[in-house]
Amino acid sequence: MNTMLKILPKTAMILLAFLAIFLIEWYTPIHSDDYRYYLLGISPESHFHHYMTWSGRIIADYTSALILYTRSQLVYSISAAVSTLVFCYFIVKTPSGTLRWNKSDYLLFPLIFFTYWISNPNLGQTTFWIVGAANYLWTNLFVVAWLFFFYTITIKNSKAISPWVALLSFMAGCSNESVSPFVSLISVLAIAYELWQNKSVSRNKIVYSLCAIAGSCVLILSPGNFIRASGKEFWYGRPIFERIFIHLTERVHNHLALIWIAYVVLLLLVLLVIFNKQIRAKIDKTSLICAALVVCIGIGTSLIMFASPSYPDRVMNGTFMFFLLAISFIAYALLKSGVKAGVVGVAAVTVLCGIVFLWSYSLMLNGYKKTAGQEIVRQKIITKEIAAGKQKFIIPDYYFVKLQNSGGHFGLFHDPAVYGEYYHVQAIFKKKVNFDYSVIANGAKHSLSNETTAYSNTRGDFAIISREQLTGSITLSVNGRQKTIPVEKMKHAEINDEFWYYASVGKGEITAISF
Repeated sequence: MNTMLKILPKTAMILLAFLAIFLIEWYTPIHSDDYRYYLLGISPESHFHHYMTWSGRIIADYTSALILYTRSQLVYSISAAVSTLVFCYFIVKTPSGTLRWNKSDYLLFPLIFFTYWISNPNLGQTTFWIVGAANYLWTNLFVVAWLFFFYTITIKNSKAISPWVALLSFMAGCSNESVSPFVSLISVLAIAYELWQNKSVSRNKIVYSLCAIAGSCVLILSPGNFIRASGKEFWYGRPIFERIFIHLTERVHNHLALIWIAYVVLLLLVLLVIFNKQIRAKIDKTSLICAALVVCIGIGTSLIMFASPSYPDRVMNGTFMFFLLAISFIAYALLKSGVKAGVVGVAAVTVLCGIVFLWSYSLMLNGYKKTAGQEIVRQKIITKEIAAGKQKFIIPDYYFVKLQNSGGHFGLFHDPAVYGEYYHVQAIFKKKVNFDYSVIANGAKHSLSNETTAYSNTRGDFAIISREQLTGSITLSVNGRQKTIPVEKMKHAEINDEFWYYASVGKGEITAISF
């Protein structure tokens, strides 16, 4: 353990985690609803109108608008890294009830961070999409921070009333629809428990609970929510028991399956407790009870979504948060038990998660570098079409190469009118392409004629853009070897007035191209 402390001191560990998130966000273009919330701006009037006509998520909406208002990739990357690290840190520190770093955190922090990455239900949309992070990472950060302080107040029997915790209680209550009701429920249960135990209730808990309930009411009772719901007759027109049945039989199991790696991690830790008598004798039973409680709450956050006509994968981040808390409670209890088998077991699980993380991260970094190249191509098209006086035109959709799973993709939603408004034209449409076209941005350029240009790199990507539709075959010299490719076998797309072609030709330098 001493060797580990010397090799991975706290500062280096946190810095590495920070850089891991920062780097991916650095390669992430603004996309999807980022454009809409940039245009929304930060004026109170626009957000009040948004609240009255569209959404009750005032905390999330203002968070995303403020971040986007900077128009700085550096700010975007720092905000993603900070929010992720602080979220994980509160998960790690809740079982101990203190924010001070201790020896167990050298294992607990990487365990939670690795699990957050490899088991996240929709990493691309909850962490690397600015609007998505505002809705499902920042809001859950406020929730887990509130849980930390509420838990600490309970175990330390603190009576002081903090205005900051009161504000945090409101923000946690006004988080998102799947978690908010349980913030209010937890606060009420804490009051009921104290009343049962002590025949009295601390005033601070009453204040914090009222603030949390007020936040929940602001979120859920928003006029905008009712306006949006009025157009969802396909769901709200059904009897409530039918909606519950459909939700339980068709939606819940698929969404709970998204975080299966978290279940595996949790199960491995539980097995250490079950099959070791010494651990069972010494482990803190309160931590086990808390772990069981947050698992039940986590499942509840999934079950309650029967009330919603839609259930995107990213919503599961709230459920996932409670399972991370369960992992943290049990791992912390194992480490504090002092039993060698418990410490070694947690270390082994952490190493396994770390190995999966390294594999997953390498795929993510490669994939997001390619989408950054694709964004360069998209921006060049936008600049070119605007310069030509076009008011309506097409850009290619993003294409993701292999990642750990599709949850690594950021959102591909595209509103042509919103994109158009952002770039001061009528509309910008997207067109699906089934190949990685980043080589056009960063590959070697080969001018084949006045109408046709080819692009290549040594990784085997080969693309052609032509104003004329191509036929026949293309002959390439790759590291001195001749290779002929029929044009009809190349992947292709038509973007505005140009024909795009793509083929993977094998690694090597292309030195000659002929038709």
